[in-house]
Order: sequence, then C-alpha cells, then structure tokens
Amino acid sequence: MHPSTLISRIEATAPPQLAASWDKCGVQIASATSTVTTLCVALDPSVESVRRAVEMKAQFLLCHHPLSLSPKLPSRLDDFHEVLRLALGASMCVYSAHTSLDSNPDGPVNWLGRLLELQDMAILEVTRRETPTLLRLTDLTEQEKVRDLTGVVTRSGGQMEEYLLWPEELPGFKAKLGATASCQEIALGAPVRQYGFGCIGTLPAPLGWNEFSARLASLGLPLSRISGQIPQTVTRVAYCPGSGADLGPAAFARGADVYLTGDLKYHQAQAVQDLGLTIDVGHFCLEETMMRTWSQSLDRELSPEGVRVVFLPGRNPFA
Repeated sequence: MHPSTLISRIEATAPPQLAASWDKCGVQIASATSTVTTLCVALDPSVESVRRAVEMKAQFLLCHHPLSLSPKLPSRLDDFHEVLRLALGASMCVYSAHTSLDSNPDGPVNWLGRLLELQDMAILEVTRRETPTLLRLTDLTEQEKVRDLTGVVTRSGGQMEEYLLWPEELPGFKAKLGATASCQEIALGAPVRQYGFGCIGTLPAPLGWNEFSARLASLGLPLSRISGQIPQTVTRVAYCPGSGADLGPAAFARGADVYLTGDLKYHQAQAVQDLGLTIDVGHFCLEETMMRTWSQSLDRELSPEGVRVVFLPGRNPFA
C-alpha cells in the first residue's frame, strides 16, 4: 500500500480538521518509501517504540502523541535525536493522530463507552459542528445520470437529481460531474454532525459502586487516585482520555456520577470534589487501550490488502 493511501485511511478515522489549533498532528518524520507492508501502532513515538518498529522492518509508525509540539533542532544527543536517527536511518514514516483522533466520537476514543454499553452518548466539549450540503443537479444527460456518484440521493426525476453530501464528500463528488451538468449548492442547517472532547452516557441499568468499580478494575483501570464522594450507585458515566481534568465541571453539570480521566491536579481536584467522584486513572491507561483498539480495527481493514499491523505496547511510567 502506498503511504499516501494509508494516510487517507488513517485520516478517515482521525480527520486533520478536527485537531486542536495548538496540536501537531500528521506526518512527524517523512519517508521516501513507496510501499507499506508493515504498519506499527503505538501510543508514544518513544525511542523504545521506534526501535522496535525498525527491528520489525516497519515502513510506517502510527502514534497518538506527537514527536514534538514545537519545532526544534536535533542539537542535543537526547531521545528526540535518537528517534530521528532511528526513523531516518530506516526510512520509516512516523505519523501522529493526536487530538484529531480524540475529537472523533465515533472512533476508538470511545472504547470504554462501548464496553460499558453506555446509552445516549454525548460529547462533553463540542469543538466542531458540521452540516451537509444539498447539491441539486439539473440538465443531466442520460450518460451523466449513470455516473458513479457517491452520496445520499434525496430526490431524482427527469433531468434533476439531489444529493446530500458532508464536507469531506463534496470535492470528490463535484470532480466526477460532467461539464454540462448544472450544479446548485444549498446549505442546510440540519442534520448536524458534532465533534469534540470527552464523552458522557448512561449505563443500561444503575450499578452499585462495588459492581461498577469491579468492572473498571477488570478493564485494567486503576482506582487508587480519586477525588470526591463515592456514590452508592452509578448511572451516568463520563470520561476523557489523556489530560482531561478540566472537563470535570462539564461532566458533573451533565449529571455524571463518576468522571474518569488523567492528570488530575490539586486545584482541579478542589474544583470538583463536591460535585461528584473523579477518578484519575492516569494519562496512560485510557489512551493505551484506545490505540490497541484502533490497531485491531486497522488490522481487520488492512490485512486483506497485504499490510501487516502490529501493536507495540507501551509502558506506564507510573506503574
């Protein structure tokens, strides 16, 4: 598979336009390779992960965290320098899907909600809203009407057809249109597609604290660092992988009994301690499983096309 094709597949799940303005998603280290037969997936572009990917002769390493959030020169013999040396020496592409992945509620970021079977899922902090465009085509010839046009047909008759298209579908669709077709774009206010950080949902049935905490423990989530009062029963659950402690107030305002995230600091804990129970499971746990989940999905998608997908487990620095 060509690297550009693989990047398109990655960005179907982690669209670059969803990334936060401060983030550095996308290609971190470019490569001249023209064929990818082995894709490695890891949480961090650490020296250990890059070295293992090189040993596996991978042409592409997909990570969640960026190599750096600010441009810098490899002016010191540190981990940054070693990662560059290893990747460039093996001509291996390194790609980061960071907040572009975090913001997609239909992606692997919601692995926990799916395992807990949360219902009525919603986003805690909406950062982007998209609406489709209604494309009205008129004066179509018979040949143009049988073109392979991808989109939702809302109406068709005579020499007129209407298609409902989301923003990412519109450019490719218009490129396939015949030169004689008359095209009118109509902006719609609905439906709306939302993206953002953090998730909240309702359990299928309320669970006592002992049963709920046992389920979290069975998923490898530590419960040793908590702030707030432990509820007798849990109905609404919210979570945000990574450093999501700032979303605690929003979670409890939406009725969460429990909020799970990482990197809870002292003053953040003070702000939410009387609102509900916050569990700091650490930056590592939720995101490590997210990337493992994504690697499994990529393996199902890409292995029939000759691409081997290997997940590289990371190490929790606090374990």
